[in-house]
Amino acid sequence: MVIGVPGVSFAEGFGQNKATLTVKEVIDIILKEIPGAPFSKTVDQLRSGSMDQQVTGIVTTMFPTIEVIEKTAKAGANFIIAHETPFYNNEDETDWLQQDDAYRYKMDLLNKNKIAVWRFHDYWHSHKPDGIAMGNLIKLGWDKYYDAANPRILTLPKSMPLNKIVALAKEKLGISTVRVVGDLNENCSTIYMAFGYMDSKRQIAAIQQYKPDLILSGETREWETVERVRDGLRMGQKTSLLVLSHAVSEEAGMEYAAKWLQPKVQEIRVTHIASTNPFTFL
Repeated sequence: MVIGVPGVSFAEGFGQNKATLTVKEVIDIILKEIPGAPFSKTVDQLRSGSMDQQVTGIVTTMFPTIEVIEKTAKAGANFIIAHETPFYNNEDETDWLQQDDAYRYKMDLLNKNKIAVWRFHDYWHSHKPDGIAMGNLIKLGWDKYYDAANPRILTLPKSMPLNKIVALAKEKLGISTVRVVGDLNENCSTIYMAFGYMDSKRQIAAIQQYKPDLILSGETREWETVERVRDGLRMGQKTSLLVLSHAVSEEAGMEYAAKWLQPKVQEIRVTHIASTNPFTFL
């Protein structure tokens, strides 16, 4: 989904930009807002294009899929700021992909359209507040409950039954289906936020430390946090698990990134193009 119209009706708008910033200059503007940046080690690197190219338009997205690249090119934009990897592995290693048809097609498409792709993962999570979490909280109407002193824990002023939280997440985040471990009628007031992917050891440690009513998760391996929550419920603990799916659990954060960045680069149009959920549920 594209902000405004899915058919990329904003295409003409990008073409009217008078580019005055390079890719590097845009990145530098972003990094000024990130505590401790630049990091000595980060996956947030330029994955295609040139730091010196003039920016005609910026697109934020979760995954820089071939479809997103095609829509970016159609819109006349040439800089994609993506949260996740374009190349199917977290470190964006490509030596093993040199003969892979999808990798070669994607690189040809990027090069043909002179599109730069920069990952905005570690830095966006390091922003205060975490950009992904805040994007989700704004969508859910929970941003006023954010606690900077304990950013992973959200305490609702009035408890909600789990089925109501499920319905809210599906409606506001545009998710067709979710997975739940727990009693749908159980009331929840403390929520541990684990959008995207979080190592199961951290999630399980959070159950022990915070004893939240609910873990709001993007994804987790089914033999890890899922089974810990199931065993905990059987022995009388209260923590349930709501699994949203990785892509849709962070997309709102990249939509928020477009709105956050736009005032900082007023001469360039910034638009969000969602990579959407890859799964069809039958």
